[in-house]
This record gives sequence, C-alpha cells and structure tokens, in this order.
Amino acid sequence: MMKKSIVFLFFLFAMNSFAQGKFGIAAGVNYSYFTDGFGQILAEESYGLQLGIVYEKQLFPKVHFRPKILFSQQGDRTRTNTNSSGFEIDQIDTQLNYVNIPLDIKIGNKIYVIAGPQVGFLISNKKIGDFTGNPDSNFDFGLNLGMGFTIKKVFVEAGIYQGLSSIYEYQYVFTGNTVNVNNGVARITIGLMLN
Repeated sequence: MMKKSIVFLFFLFAMNSFAQGKFGIAAGVNYSYFTDGFGQILAEESYGLQLGIVYEKQLFPKVHFRPKILFSQQGDRTRTNTNSSGFEIDQIDTQLNYVNIPLDIKIGNKIYVIAGPQVGFLISNKKIGDFTGNPDSNFDFGLNLGMGFTIKKVFVEAGIYQGLSSIYEYQYVFTGNTVNVNNGVARITIGLMLN
C-alpha cells in the first residue's frame, strides 16, 4: 500500500511538473554523415528528415530544459562505388532511422544557445551499397550544440550532433587498423510552440 502511494505521488508530481511547461511540434532537414570520432569526417549528399515533439520548462529566467522526441533519418544515404584498392568509410552506404531524444539546455530567450546530450534508438537500417556489416548497437549516444531564435511561438534552430558511440567497425585499407565509425548530423529545425 505504501509503495502504491509513493508511486501515485511521484506520478502527480511529474504530471504537475510537465503541466507547467510548454509543448510544441518540430520538423526539419538533416545532413548526415559518418565520422571516425572528432577527426575525419566523410560526408556525401545524405539528406533526411526529422520530425517530432518539443517540451520546454523554465529552470531560471533565461535557462530552460528543452528535451525533444524526434524521428530522424540518418546514415550515409548515398551509394558509393567500391574502390578497387579496398574498403573506405564513405562506402558504408546504410540508411539509418532513429528515434532520438535530445536532452538540451536552452540559454537565452529570443536568441538562444542549446547544448546537451542525446540518446538515440535505431528503429531500422537499410543497406544500399556493398557494405554488409550490421550496426554494432541499436543505441546511440552523443552531444548536441546549436543556436536558434524565436519569433512569437515559432522557433528556428541550427545545430550539429556528434555521436560518441561506435555504430560500425571496419579495417582501414592501408594500415589494417580497426576504425570505429560514429554518427554525425548537421540539422535545421523549424518548430511551433503550442501553448
């Protein structure tokens, strides 16, 4: 009985906390690529869409907690012919679809900066090239950084995401070393706060 009361009180507290915040919808365009961490970035014309919902709760006068839940098309969405010299990172031609949860902090009001961690859950992948490897994990983790501005209830944001989790591994042609491949995304988002 005591456990049920505690769970019920926690549920009421959570609902009250969310009721004090704002909700919105968001959509945008991704430019996605694979990286070998913070070093080499091999980008092709890999565009995708993102869409989802936004929540915002004020923590301090110009500081807000701003998480989102987004469906996001990522990966290398352009087919590249295999080199005769061997396999390279730009030949991981795999279309990845994620449900991402950015847990950003927004600093500022009309013009603002956003930053924070992001977790992602892989919901589908489709190979469109010669690479036959499967993702190392269905879970992705990384960091967001961006900026935006608000006009009334409309907001526009531009940002980048750098994954820290290994999505694929492959043997580098010239050295034979194993390369860990991470997600990278540049994105533009337009949204509308509903309340």
